[in-house]
Order: sequence, then structure tokens, then C-alpha cells
Amino acid sequence: YKKRTVMNKNKTIIVFSWMLMAMLFGCSDSDANDNNNSGDQGFTYNDVITAYDSFNENLFQDSRKVYRRDAGGGTSDIAVGWTQATMFDMIMNAYKLTGDNKYLDLMQKHFEGCSNEFTFDWYDYSHWDLNDDMMWWIGSLARAYLLTKDKNYLDISEEGFKRVWYGKPIELYPDRHPRDTGGYDPINGGLYWGWKDDALGKMACINYPTVIAAMELYKATNKSDYLDKAKDVYQWSTTHLFNTTTGAVADSEHPDGVDWTTTVYNQATCMGAAAMLYLETKDQTYLNHAKAAMDYIIAKKSTANKVLRPEGDPTQDKVADEKGIYNAILAQYIPILINDCGQTQYIEYIERSINLGWKNRDKERNLTNKFLERVPLSTSPLSSYTASGIPALMLTFPNVKDRK
Repeated sequence: YKKRTVMNKNKTIIVFSWMLMAMLFGCSDSDANDNNNSGDQGFTYNDVITAYDSFNENLFQDSRKVYRRDAGGGTSDIAVGWTQATMFDMIMNAYKLTGDNKYLDLMQKHFEGCSNEFTFDWYDYSHWDLNDDMMWWIGSLARAYLLTKDKNYLDISEEGFKRVWYGKPIELYPDRHPRDTGGYDPINGGLYWGWKDDALGKMACINYPTVIAAMELYKATNKSDYLDKAKDVYQWSTTHLFNTTTGAVADSEHPDGVDWTTTVYNQATCMGAAAMLYLETKDQTYLNHAKAAMDYIIAKKSTANKVLRPEGDPTQDKVADEKGIYNAILAQYIPILINDCGQTQYIEYIERSINLGWKNRDKERNLTNKFLERVPLSTSPLSSYTASGIPALMLTFPNVKDRK
């Protein structure tokens, strides 16, 4: 923000900048700094459970067994299918944290609801017409198998991976879209976002989740083909979508060039994919990439005091803004880098962000919003996308006080 000087000699003041920050985000960087003390963790294990149970109480729709799009809005709309996969991950993380069987029951209920609402018939165009929408679920269902050993999850996940990679077999589906011959490009590498005219780019949001899903399926099956595919797609993504110097992850590559718009969820899946490959191969290059992708988030997606900024619409005027789910996606993969790869330097950053979000919660409903925003009145709509970030990070935070 530019400085505006007054007429008095040698007096310069900064006008409007903090006021504007407060208007846009509900609090200023100085507010974020209230939680900037190292080790000053502002939430406990009981807070984590309160936050997550409140999320479910307000946003899980029992009649349809899926998550609503928003609370307090008087609508029956449900969250779109691909975001439900991240909420399914949150249920699994709650069980892993607590060992409470009520979350296993919720996991099964949610799976049933999503099966009814979206079907897991990956060849049904009425529900699945983008490769990334499928791949978010394919990775989540592989994790569900690893957690429960229920082979149904594994079978659906493997069939989904095959469908995205190879497309619809024409001998079984003579009415398939003429370009639906496989998401993977065997000549040039990488995966396409979809097969329709407006989905022909090779997006980060399909390529990195494919690496992750392949690694999860490799862990689940020990089939080396999945590991080979993960390495292949990761190498293409590194060459075409990743700046190894800055850590920036491009949105997509198109025939006319690369779109270098960066977002938290693409940074997060790049980081997660690289970290998983490092753990499997012990190749230091992968770990360097994972750290670079996370360092970019801290450098470019944060406030001056290093709190994660919200993405998408900065108000609740657009409750259908799916970018609110991006921080919950980061929550799924940051533990791999911190816990499994031993990169504990990121703990304080995640802690500060959680502290601010929890501080700004609606204390009547115990719902949280985008990190720099206070939750609107309980009569106002609050989307499950934006409400997911803080509880998702709480569930995977490595240093929860009073962990049970």
C-alpha cells in the first residue's frame, strides 16, 4: 500500500492499509501476530474434537448421508462430489486420531450416501466427466482400504484408476465420447483434465493427485506398475508444471503455453506426491521438491506474519466457491512432510494458522471460516468448503495437546 503524507513537515503516516485488510479479511496481520509466539498453542485435543464434531453436526445431512454445501443458508444443496472426497478423508483422520468407532460408522454412512448421490460407476457420464473429480476419490478410497482392509474400497479405487488412465473401452461403450480414450497421453506424457472441448489442458489438479493415488494403490497392492506410473507422471509434472527454483506449481499446460496461476491445493498435492516418492525411493530430489512447494506456500500464500491466506472469494457472498476446500487438502498432505519426512520446521506455521482460525470461530456453533475472517452471524450461510480448513488441519496437526 502506498504511503500518504500529510502537510506537516517530516510527518509520514500510513493510511488505510490496515483498515482495508480488516475489511477484506476480518482481521489484520497484527491480529494474526497475536498467535505468533512459538509454542503458544491455542487449542487442545478437546478443541479438535469440538471443532470436528461441530462441523459434522452443522454440515452432515443425515437424510442423504452426505455433506451439505452450507450451514445456515436454508438450502438443500449438497457439496459437489469431488469435495466430498476430502471430507471423507477428514472422517478417516478423525478415526486415526481418536480410535473412536463412531467415526468408522460415519465413514461407512458417508460412503453409502456418496454411492447413492454420485455412484461409483466411473463410466457414468452423468456423474463423472472430469478426470480429477474421479482421482480425488480414487486416492481417498485407496486410503480407506489401507485403513479398514475392506476390499470393496480397493476394488472401486483400482477400477477408477484404470478408467482414468485408459478411458472407456469402445467395445463395451460404443457411445463413448470420441476423445475419451484415456486421460494419460502415451506420446507426450502427463494426463488431461478431461475429454471435452473445454477440458483438454493438462492440469496440476489431475497430474499430482494421480501420483498420490498411484502411490496409495502401490502401498495397498504392491503392484510395481503403480509405482512406475507415479514416477512417470511426476517426472512429466516436474518438467512442465513445476519451478524447482521457486517451488511454484503451475495451474496447467495448454497448447498455447503454461498457466502459472498458483493455488494452495496444487502446491499441496505436489508436495504430497514428492514426499511420498521420497519415502519410497529415498531420492533426495523428491524431498527437495516437497520442501520447495511448501516453502512457496509460506512465502507467497501467507500474510506478512506467516498465516495461511484464504483463497477464493474473500466474503461469504459466494457460498458455492469451491476454493474454500483447498486448505483442507493441504491438511491431508502436510503430515507426510512433517511427520514422515521429519520436516518439523513447518509446525509453527500450521499452528499459527489454526490458532487464528479457531480464535475467529463462531462460538455458538463452533464453526470456523477462512483463516483471516471471523465467522458470520449464525443466521448467515457458511459453506462446508470454507468451514473445513481449520478442523481438517486440527485433525492432522502433529502436536495436539493432551492427545488421547
